[in-house]
Amino acid sequence: MRNLAWYISLAISFFGCLAIEFFFTGKPTQSINHANTAVVPIVLLIPFLLLSLFITWTVGRKYFAIRPLRRPGILLMAIMIILVIGITGEYQTIQETINGFEKKGKTIISVLKQLSYFNYFTVNWYFNENSFLLVHLISFCLGFVGRKSEWQLEIEEKENKANNE
Repeated sequence: MRNLAWYISLAISFFGCLAIEFFFTGKPTQSINHANTAVVPIVLLIPFLLLSLFITWTVGRKYFAIRPLRRPGILLMAIMIILVIGITGEYQTIQETINGFEKKGKTIISVLKQLSYFNYFTVNWYFNENSFLLVHLISFCLGFVGRKSEWQLEIEEKENKANNE
């Protein structure tokens, strides 16, 4: 049942991040005559995002307790691939916004001085698929720190019991 809750919260969080990125972020060519339209979707998304991060952390705790790094190379390779995809995608998103403002004749610094770092044009820096991947990867890896050795002991006891019978 926990996996179903995890999958649902992951899906809602992921599609919420995509919706904020594509529907509530202004293009640099648009003029801003109103406030940040992404505030309401972000407020609605935050509880699901926190829930998915917490469940991802608990899944990481259980994963690292049950499977104590028998093949660390595969896990490290998967982590590195996700990191490279997430970081390069995040860099491209930020560069795309900066280049859009430069084409319009403004600099991003002038826009950020007028507005805040969290505004109508830069919401997609924080809520996109790359930041979603990176934050959930960090949450999963933090599960290594909080792993429970009791789960490992329970599994070893079950294996010993099965071998003795």
